Amino acid sequence: MFDWHLVLGIVAGVISFGAIIPYIKDIVYGTTRPNVVSYILWTVLLLISILAQISAGASWSIAFLVGDLIGTSLVTALCLTGYGYGKYGKIEWVCTGLAVLAIVSWKFTNEPVLAIIFAIIADLMAAVPTVVKTYRDPWSEIPTTWFMIACAAILSIASTTIIDFPNLLFPVYLLLVNGTTGTVAFLGRKMQRKPV
Repeated sequence: MFDWHLVLGIVAGVISFGAIIPYIKDIVYGTTRPNVVSYILWTVLLLISILAQISAGASWSIAFLVGDLIGTSLVTALCLTGYGYGKYGKIEWVCTGLAVLAIVSWKFTNEPVLAIIFAIIADLMAAVPTVVKTYRDPWSEIPTTWFMIACAAILSIASTTIIDFPNLLFPVYLLLVNGTTGTVAFLGRKMQRKPV
């Protein structure tokens, strides 16, 4: 029997991973400059969300998060080898604290949904430096990558066989935050000339 949930989940995972290929190419060529702190936090938060979703009973929507985690980890590795730029300020400290709170709350309450909620709050705060950077310098981010991840999030949402918060919360959030970042980069590029 054909399982379209499985197919959509796998396609979402492949797209979310594939979205990072043009991004990595632009990083290596020096066009895209990722925020190191954002990517480190996103890697940790994706891992927390995946583990929490597995703990709560995962559906095929998890394939999207796994693909995104692999791609994000690759960008983090590039950042740690000298690509991108890093600035550790108040927002980054708050994000780190929320990530720790997500792990602690999950450990002591045994409620994976709490871990996912704290991970989303921390992820959103980790996204703020990237969105602000993209607004100021839209050519520092490639819209295609962000839109591909947003599309993968839509497929992920459609792929779930368990309609509940643990399976839908993070993919819906990633649809919104990636769609927003891609839109800011796309519209910003329309309004600003490409720097020489």
